[in-house]
Amino acid sequence: MCRVTEIDACRGALRELAIGRLAGRDVRTSHLVEAGLDAIVAGLDTPSLALLAGLESSTEAAVDKVFGQVVDELGLELPADPTAARWSLIHGWLTAMVDGRLSPAAGGALVSEVGELLGSPPSLRGITRWSAMLDNWIPTDLTPRDVCEVPILEESAELLEGPWPPSPRHP
Repeated sequence: MCRVTEIDACRGALRELAIGRLAGRDVRTSHLVEAGLDAIVAGLDTPSLALLAGLESSTEAAVDKVFGQVVDELGLELPADPTAARWSLIHGWLTAMVDGRLSPAAGGALVSEVGELLGSPPSLRGITRWSAMLDNWIPTDLTPRDVCEVPILEESAELLEGPWPPSPRHP
């Protein structure tokens, strides 16, 4: 049963990389190759996966082409367009923060990065603002990190409770 979980995790990682690329994030070819290798080690098998895992020193275009084949062979469902991909990533990160699988600092930074690609929608401005404050937090500061982390988690939970993607009028 653990093997199935590993394979599912690898499929999920490959899907997230594909969504990241679609969203316009800078996904390094080395990450694509590494994800392919991890998938093979976990027991996932497609004709192009072994090829992807062996492309460590290949050109970006070659890796991109083979990665696209892997996505097709695995039947990974991707959002319809870059905007939908960006909202999909943000939803996943908000969920991971609320569930405690992603720190507010890391999640806030990711949401801020992709939020910029969306044109900094008002619905994400609170998280972006708290994340920026957290980025500038100094370890010797007397103010605890929770002052920034708690509002990031609260705003994340609030966004997840509403319509998705959030309406432009969300405060």
